[in-house]
Amino acid sequence: MFARLGFNLLPTALLTALVGGASAVAATMPETHSWALYSPNHANGISIALSADGQLSYETLRAGKIVIQKSPLGLRCNDQDFETALSLSTAEKVFTRREKYQLFAGVRPQVDHRLNFRRLTFHNPQGALLEVELAASDEGVAFRYGFPETNSAVRVAEVELTGFRVATNASGWLQPYHAAGPYTPAYEDFYFPVAPGDPPPDSRQKAVGWAFPALFHIPDADTWVLLTETGTDGAYCACHLGPDSSGGLYRIAFPLADETTQGYTNQFGPEPRYPLPWTMPWRVIVMSQSAGNIATEMLVTDLAPPSRIADTSWIKPGRASWAWWSYPDGPATARLFNEFSDFAAKMDWEYTLFDAGWWQPGLKPIADHALAENVLPLAWMHAKDFYDSRKRGKSLDEMVAAGIRGVKVDFWCSDRQEAMAAQQALMRDAAGRHLLVNLHGCSIPRGWERTWPNFMTCEAVLGCESYFYESRYTGKAAELDTVLPFTRNAIGPMDITPLACSPKKYQRLTTAAHQLAAALIFTSGIIHYADKPEFFESLPAEMVKVFRDAPAQWDETHCLIGEPGKEAVFARRAGDSWFIAGINGTTNDLPVMLNLAAYKAYRHRFAVIENTKAEMRVKVLPLDDVTRWRHVIPPRGGFILRLDK
Repeated sequence: MFARLGFNLLPTALLTALVGGASAVAATMPETHSWALYSPNHANGISIALSADGQLSYETLRAGKIVIQKSPLGLRCNDQDFETALSLSTAEKVFTRREKYQLFAGVRPQVDHRLNFRRLTFHNPQGALLEVELAASDEGVAFRYGFPETNSAVRVAEVELTGFRVATNASGWLQPYHAAGPYTPAYEDFYFPVAPGDPPPDSRQKAVGWAFPALFHIPDADTWVLLTETGTDGAYCACHLGPDSSGGLYRIAFPLADETTQGYTNQFGPEPRYPLPWTMPWRVIVMSQSAGNIATEMLVTDLAPPSRIADTSWIKPGRASWAWWSYPDGPATARLFNEFSDFAAKMDWEYTLFDAGWWQPGLKPIADHALAENVLPLAWMHAKDFYDSRKRGKSLDEMVAAGIRGVKVDFWCSDRQEAMAAQQALMRDAAGRHLLVNLHGCSIPRGWERTWPNFMTCEAVLGCESYFYESRYTGKAAELDTVLPFTRNAIGPMDITPLACSPKKYQRLTTAAHQLAAALIFTSGIIHYADKPEFFESLPAEMVKVFRDAPAQWDETHCLIGEPGKEAVFARRAGDSWFIAGINGTTNDLPVMLNLAAYKAYRHRFAVIENTKAEMRVKVLPLDDVTRWRHVIPPRGGFILRLDK
């Protein structure tokens, strides 16, 4: 489409005209029937085309090169078909909107972006309308469907025809989407290096498709692409990609019929349904020349609905102690919970989490103890009680009465529309009670941290608890850690429960320095540190101070080196301190050279690296006042640099 319009050859003046007048150009070239939208910097574009038989398709462009090739659009509903025989009704002019907002759980606390939008409306032979809204930012493009008419009758979207076609010579990092089971789907698997057409592997559960987000490198376009969705609420289900990607075409798929939260009975089929008007989630295509930029994009939250909480002064990001990982088999005594509350106070951490088993000593006594230490208590709950409004309200009121300040709600295991609606209701009702929310055993975040700022984090990741349950985790953890910043964590906060250095069932093969560095790389509104006080107290004093000072909410985040599956180096600022953390995802030595010229004003420096492999400990070295720092990261290793003014 772009090529037929000659986009690669257009001068800037005509390119600008296209942004506001693509329909005028199409009028002189009626065979194209194309409408385009470009980002404010003109680097990213999306073009919609209508074929002679009335089928919709699209392409995307970055820096003059096709990224997503001609791909299908449309829906088939129970009462209307929007697949063929469509005609254009209106093509509205481009408008620009400024997205300015605050995030409590993200790679930056303040966001201020400009995005261009355009709405196209089509009708089928029966006169029923389908809107396709386009968005283009300097980070990528997106589109979503809508039915603008008003009708109280519920419409069912039986099939969404949306696809994403990537070049067959592309390479990707994808995670299999799991069949329904007692604890699936929950987005807890490895990311695999794949080529278009590869079937999803049966890894930790039978695979029935590919999960969002999906990361691809398109060599001919010199572009990294991240596919995901945002703005999902109770009006639609969460989606994934189907298992068949032949020809490089990945198609949207709905949840399976048997997905459900244990203790809840599904009321409808898995297809999304809603009365009109109906606006659906955004299909997001992040595009950049580097994987590092993918890791810090904000397009997912830029397109999410604005905050629905008027007063956010009570919402505080923070760090939490967590007893369960150290003592999963208990006993869950008041003494144990109080020990971890005391340790949070000693480390100046804001929170402590009472996980499963808190009912043995009871919430009120252990919450009172934490609050007396100026530590805010969080508590675990099961998702089955959150579908019914009465049970949900009663459960949250009990938490408030006990002094709890946030809830970890676990075992959703469903992407169905009912689960999305229940999670939105949880965030709303929790906000009304000044409670923070952490979802576990759940779907990936879809811009919710902007809409509901009390949503601090969620799991949807194969985290450090896998040292109990997954024998392959030890061999693949280092690689996975270098993929997650550019996939799962790029779309929202991630409760991976970092550190996990003490021995568990399956032996850790990453170095302690790798584990410590990864804890500074991953982003979460609340960071639950997975280890016991004795481990932290065994670290050098400088390293203990790193974890006293490193916040959950950073002032700045930059990816210095990003090669998924191989290495990741991030620089993060908190006040007058920079923390630079790097990890090696391979089983080989990895030389790294960092240009520190930009940090010359930060003269108080040290480095944390491996001590010896046998000890699996770290050592602290003074860092000379140099502009270039060279280091060889050992296999599955890592490092931390701290630079203070």
